Amino acid sequence: MLMFDATRASAHADGLAVERAALVKALDMASLWQACAALINKALPCHSCSLLFDIDGYQPLQGRHHLAGTGDDGTRLVTSLEVAAPYLDANPRIRWYTFSQIASQDALAPERLRAQNPAPAWREFIHLAFWDGTRLEAVLSIRILTAHTELADAELAFLAELYPLLDASLQRVRMLESDRLRHKAVEDLLYELPLAAVLVDQALAPSYMSREAKRICRRWSADTERSGRLPRAIEAPLRRWMEDATGVATTPGQRASFAIAHPQRAGEALRVEISSAPGNSFRHAQHLLILAPDGDADEAAEAPSARALPVLQCLSPSERKVAGLVASGLRNEAIAERLCRSRKTIESQISSIFRKLNVANRTQLARLLN
Repeated sequence: MLMFDATRASAHADGLAVERAALVKALDMASLWQACAALINKALPCHSCSLLFDIDGYQPLQGRHHLAGTGDDGTRLVTSLEVAAPYLDANPRIRWYTFSQIASQDALAPERLRAQNPAPAWREFIHLAFWDGTRLEAVLSIRILTAHTELADAELAFLAELYPLLDASLQRVRMLESDRLRHKAVEDLLYELPLAAVLVDQALAPSYMSREAKRICRRWSADTERSGRLPRAIEAPLRRWMEDATGVATTPGQRASFAIAHPQRAGEALRVEISSAPGNSFRHAQHLLILAPDGDADEAAEAPSARALPVLQCLSPSERKVAGLVASGLRNEAIAERLCRSRKTIESQISSIFRKLNVANRTQLARLLN
């Protein structure tokens, strides 16, 4: 009978499995480098190592460094690729090479190395080079302890295995960092728009709020509200509505809206539009909420339609309020009284609004914003 002994199997498990798993799971450059340095330090007779990236020509613009066996973070170990530059020119797209290989083809390489480090505590380095077509993207530099004149077969096998593992991890991290930059740019743009947008998860915990959404939530919050949550006056009826909506709001791409009455201020209400992101799963659902005043005449008159938001981006916050009130049909005197400004100030702002939006009169402005 075939029996599986878990204890015995774990005893024979790969001693580098934890470090490999950490490298595979890394989601940013800092965690990737921490896992990579731990893996190299455990598998090789390593003096120090560096990951050089964002390479312009042969000059790395960024780097991560590790000095084995000390508390030093190795920041002084910035290794110029100029030592290897002629070799890389002669061997384009080579995946890994050693200093000995460079020196065998380039008699001036030892002199360039001494110019960088007159008395290194190592004799040999190994470079793993990662390419995007013909462009050098990143280099992992591993410097071997002086006492080790050559690597064992197992150590060479480790390097052969490390290359595709690190290559895939670098591509994943670069893609994630690019996505984070794009998301940050979109969030920054959305934050400045006069749009009350909130992104919440399945538990209705917000992960993002625009400036306008924060303003509305402050207006609807009680003094004892929990930080990092929607106001209870919004969250409680929203949760009840979602439970009664039989999945309408959680269907990707579908939109629904409903009104919430303010529990203390009679006549004030909030319209909530909810939609779910495509690809949602039950455990990782993301819902986009758009909040707009629904019952308070003062605020509802200032709330622009979603179609008008890109147009209003060129106006100042003060001008957006005036534009909304003009589009709602109020005359200059009423606008000045409501906003506690002089009629002359309102007239000047309306002229500026007409000029920026390229409209000639109040009728055209109302048609543009409604």
